[in-house]
Amino acid sequence: MQLNLRPRRRPVPAIPIVSLIDIMVILLIFFIATTTFREKKMEVKINLPESKSMGAAAPSEEVRKSIMVTPNKEVFLDGNSTTPEKLGEALIRLKETNPNTKLELQADTETPLGLLMQIWDALRSAGYSVNDVPARIQRPGQG
Repeated sequence: MQLNLRPRRRPVPAIPIVSLIDIMVILLIFFIATTTFREKKMEVKINLPESKSMGAAAPSEEVRKSIMVTPNKEVFLDGNSTTPEKLGEALIRLKETNPNTKLELQADTETPLGLLMQIWDALRSAGYSVNDVPARIQRPGQG
């Protein structure tokens, strides 16, 4: 009896290239069949009718009055200087004279949060929703 001391060679697993080629052909056929090619579109020149009365009903671009906070912590309502304490009264007067007035807040990133809270409180006390007043915050020196 002889002992076989040589280790057995394991067969190297072969990658079936033929089946990979079959899969690639099937994928290629699938992509060609499902791709939609753009057709050249025909351009037709048409004349549309005009209306003078319908064009007048278009809404005009809305203009907002600003609440501006300067880097020196000064508050201006539509260009008029005010204080955060008196802003609520000024907003009430503005709403009484023009109830459809839209507002926006202009400040920079250096504006203290406490001052912004005072402005938002003044807006609420005057009957404005804080969500309806967009804030335009800029970095210092960009305004």
